[in-house]
Amino acid sequence: MLCHSLASNNILKIKMKRNLLLVLALSGILGFGQTGSDCNYSVISDRTSNGENITTGGNFDYSAATDFDVVSGKILTAKQLSFNVMKGTSPVSYVNVYIMKENQGMPGDVIHTFTNLIPISQVLEYNSTVEDVDVYKISIDFPTSFDLPKGKYYIQLKAALADGTSVFWEINKETTRKLGRFDFTKFDSDPWFGGFSYYDHVFELVGNCNDTGEEQPTGTPFSTGNPGDSHEGGVHMVWTSLADDFVVPEGQKFIFTKFKISTLQLGNIKYATINIRKSENDLPGEILHTFENVGATTENFYGYHPVAGFPLDVVAADVEFNWNQPVELLPGRYFIEVIAAPFPFTDYQRWEVTPNAGNDLDSVVSFDGGESWESNPGYNYVFEVSGFTNPYLSVGDVKKSDISVYPNPVSDILNISSNQSISKVIIYNPAGQIVKTITNLQDNKVEVSGLSKGVYFVSTISENGESKTFRVIKK
Repeated sequence: MLCHSLASNNILKIKMKRNLLLVLALSGILGFGQTGSDCNYSVISDRTSNGENITTGGNFDYSAATDFDVVSGKILTAKQLSFNVMKGTSPVSYVNVYIMKENQGMPGDVIHTFTNLIPISQVLEYNSTVEDVDVYKISIDFPTSFDLPKGKYYIQLKAALADGTSVFWEINKETTRKLGRFDFTKFDSDPWFGGFSYYDHVFELVGNCNDTGEEQPTGTPFSTGNPGDSHEGGVHMVWTSLADDFVVPEGQKFIFTKFKISTLQLGNIKYATINIRKSENDLPGEILHTFENVGATTENFYGYHPVAGFPLDVVAADVEFNWNQPVELLPGRYFIEVIAAPFPFTDYQRWEVTPNAGNDLDSVVSFDGGESWESNPGYNYVFEVSGFTNPYLSVGDVKKSDISVYPNPVSDILNISSNQSISKVIIYNPAGQIVKTITNLQDNKVEVSGLSKGVYFVSTISENGESKTFRVIKK
């Protein structure tokens, strides 16, 4: 596993070279704190004296990126940034900061750029165990505040020291549970590189959090799935569809907000397409909801484990996905399907299995895109679905909605045909981000002329609480 460290005993006296040093994979803690309207996103140092090269201003240009999530129902107005660096006595002369939107589990487009920022303070945090370098907290004020709505973002940093020597962004060790994802690094204009380690950079982003007024899920907390902690094996995830069942209890409507799977891997799941399917003849049936190419919100490290027949120990990691738009499910049995994107450099990517009893049915796998399914007899995938439940009449006590949309593809107006009143229509893009919400539907028509061309998912919620999602092409 790769990452970049202060492994040299005389790192500040060595000229920067393109090849970064290879060391242990490390991890961190990402936290969200809020008092009134003030809030911060932070990773606290575990004082392990490791760092990643972010030196700029010389012959070479290094940078690194760390992630954070603005929670649903909030808008973050960012004002100040602090981060820990490992360096010698020379002060940081300037910092370049780039705020990027997440794209399929990696740093995406830059949405805010701040260059040549002069630190407002540089404070010694602790004396490190590496010769000639110590850890300092660097603080900067953004020249203008900026707003970030809910979603995942990355902070990219570059820094220059007054004497031109190297500076490293402090990172934490891998065994620390974290709420963020592992981080990324790059040299000059090379592509982003990352995923072989589970460390986190130490930082604090400070600002104000304001309520958006967006309705938040409520009810009784509920979770179900298949527990397991043996880390003995799993089913191959690359180029296959894997699915397992879960049950929404009778008399309850389930507001599904989070999905977590346990994996065995070398590398990581950058992103995945996740489908929620009906159960038909005890196998995955019609797709009710689709989240295409969504990056994971969190990934937590649970050690290295030997796998029979494989020459290397592999990483056990829990990977969690959050839905930007909660999914409502009525009582009954469902299947959740995962189609993971292949990861370069290795094809070892497994959804962990357990022989423990699950939700009645065995896990299944498909090699033809979900057209046919094969059972894994006696095994269930290790996963958890979670959210909230609210009382609901049994399916037999309500009139089932008969809903369709047309035309598809659509240019300007999308018509909704339904035998019941539609209380809400939500349109979201393949990443699960809401692009339009209609709560006062007129003549069952939805104006879509303002949307860009591409694929969207239109979720309708009828008066009895039943939801149905359609894949629609905007031409």
